[in-house]
Amino acid sequence: NEPDPAMMEIKYDVGLGEETRMVYVQPDVTTFYENEKEPPAHTPVVPKFNGMAAKFINMSNKHLDLYWESYKGDPRPAKMWPAPAFSTGGTASFPHHRFFFTEKGNPKVIVKRFVMGSQSTDNIYVYDPYFVQGDPKATERNLQVLTPQERELYDILKRSLLFNDVYKNVTGRSYLVNYPRSPASHHMWRADYFGQEHWVTTSETHFVQHPPKEQAKRITQKGLERKLPDDQPRPLAEYRDTTQPIMNMTMKVISCAPRAFEIQNFLSETEVDHILDIAGQVKLKKSMVGTEADDDKNDLKVRTSKNSWVTRETSPVIDAIYRRAADLMRIDESLFRERSPEESPEYMGTNHQTISESLQLVHYDIAQEYTAHHDFGYSYPQRTKQPARFATLLLYLNEGMQGGETSFPRWVNAETFQELKVTPKIGKAVLFYSQLPDGNMDDLSQHAALPIERGEKWLINLWVWDPIYGERV
Repeated sequence: NEPDPAMMEIKYDVGLGEETRMVYVQPDVTTFYENEKEPPAHTPVVPKFNGMAAKFINMSNKHLDLYWESYKGDPRPAKMWPAPAFSTGGTASFPHHRFFFTEKGNPKVIVKRFVMGSQSTDNIYVYDPYFVQGDPKATERNLQVLTPQERELYDILKRSLLFNDVYKNVTGRSYLVNYPRSPASHHMWRADYFGQEHWVTTSETHFVQHPPKEQAKRITQKGLERKLPDDQPRPLAEYRDTTQPIMNMTMKVISCAPRAFEIQNFLSETEVDHILDIAGQVKLKKSMVGTEADDDKNDLKVRTSKNSWVTRETSPVIDAIYRRAADLMRIDESLFRERSPEESPEYMGTNHQTISESLQLVHYDIAQEYTAHHDFGYSYPQRTKQPARFATLLLYLNEGMQGGETSFPRWVNAETFQELKVTPKIGKAVLFYSQLPDGNMDDLSQHAALPIERGEKWLINLWVWDPIYGERV
């Protein structure tokens, strides 16, 4: 990646001596209007939507459970998730929302209550039974009950809180990861101003005819067998656009914070038809979210769509879409599949696992939606690499519905408090990042699938992780 001019070096001490680190400082909103003679205003508009990420930290050596209650004394609080010893977790929330930690399996024994603050930086909440305000000696005596391994995890979380204070003071954001997390290892496209364009080329040209079924079978090759030399024709070239040897893709900035881009005609109509044909052969199930631990027992219905999964190996057409996506993001396509040991050996040592998920195929019917949420998650301190979703690529498969837009309700701008809406169009793609260049999660990447008012909506999305995919330490 080329150096980002919004990165700033800071000095700090979180108990390990003086250190330096590059952090991302969001540019002034006036710079987002480079294409205009004068910005609409010189300060950001406060968005109508007041949601935010909420992070909860269990700094004890006891396994707890986290609950949300719709009001004080709610007789049916919703269990969000289990909170193991020395762990972090999070969800999208709003000011004044109420949460509490309980003993594991015993919701009536509440050990700590939290009420969300009104500011987006009032969003990290901690249970620390050892800490004594203003008395470090008493705190240290309490910590003597921990084993050396437990004390190490406690100290990691404590340093994260200390760094959060420094980071928040400099950047105006909360540090939602554990300290330290490395900067993003993948390329990140700049989003300096609205309407800015990047031009990307790919050898993975559009399919314009459907290959015969006997040539579009599931891919069985692995590792290096799937490597395609740049100077050779793409597979099934006779069914692709033969008018040009390469395909040009134009990325247009629609939001600077979060970083979001629109790409017209990413998919051809033939490729869309191919995906919808696959959709007719799979069984769609109710879509789930990461916090639905007790979905049958509570009313947390934030996602009402149905979905299924399509692997890269499903067909050569799907494989081509993955390769085109890799080119768009400037990431080696081999990282989007399991690799041979000799492929990208510099990347994560001997870990040859893909960094991309299977394509998620999603269908929304009348009134179905996915309320504002984040795609990133929260890592435990034991997971030193802190794997998390890095980027999301949305691919629209139909159009003409009423409602169903993708919205970014917290986009930073100087003209409106309303959400940014992206209208679905056949073949169009939207790329946005869930992380910042300094490795922190981007709270502003919160987004929603608005309710369908008339018609239906089909799309697929690709999630790409950094630095690795999954829960490996």
